[in-house]
Amino acid sequence: MESFIGYIKTPQDALVIFEACRRGALNRVQRRLTSKERMEIHSGSVFAWDEKEAGMRRWTDGRTWSPSRVLGSFLTYRELDTKRRPRRPSVHTGVKQVAFSYKHNGLIKQSFSICTASNQKIHLISYYAKSDVMSGKLKRPTGDPTLNSIEIPKGLYPELNPLDIGGGHSASMHSIAFSRQNSIDSMTTPPTAQPSLKAVMSIQDIPWEKLPSSEDNRQLNALRTQVRI
Repeated sequence: MESFIGYIKTPQDALVIFEACRRGALNRVQRRLTSKERMEIHSGSVFAWDEKEAGMRRWTDGRTWSPSRVLGSFLTYRELDTKRRPRRPSVHTGVKQVAFSYKHNGLIKQSFSICTASNQKIHLISYYAKSDVMSGKLKRPTGDPTLNSIEIPKGLYPELNPLDIGGGHSASMHSIAFSRQNSIDSMTTPPTAQPSLKAVMSIQDIPWEKLPSSEDNRQLNALRTQVRI
């Protein structure tokens, strides 16, 4: 069911997966995963899908995740231990506080989304364990013999800036702004404006209680506070 087994480190890795799917070398997800398929998700699972083709905008895997963090061009999440009980009501407010802890040997999830020049909205979700990345068990698409010769066609995907090579800047910020410019006035890019490359995006927590329901909106809000477009 996966599109690829490995590790997605940079936006370039994600674009290789998207392009391989476009050419038919890899398969895109065509529907939501079944309960059995969700249980089979493991370190190295990578899924790519087209919103219109799959008929879904949000990815669901049946697991519980931490609030998202912006890490370079990706939204990242850590798997939570759902067995932990909520804390007792606060002495000062009487309100029960939300408590969570990271799952032992849990996975890390990454999310990456772009809008192509043909207005195709495509997404990528990847899962990995830190130990598998550190040990070299998971290979990147650029290291796969069947994919390392794939070249990204110019003009089809949002243009990457030099900082994206190391995964330290947002490649998706331009495409997200383009696809949402009619609905978010503050993200509208003047015709002559160019994305700023001055600041490298830092990891940022998004409060648990303020998380929007849409993962796209979460990514937009996080990027808007970091980059002026």
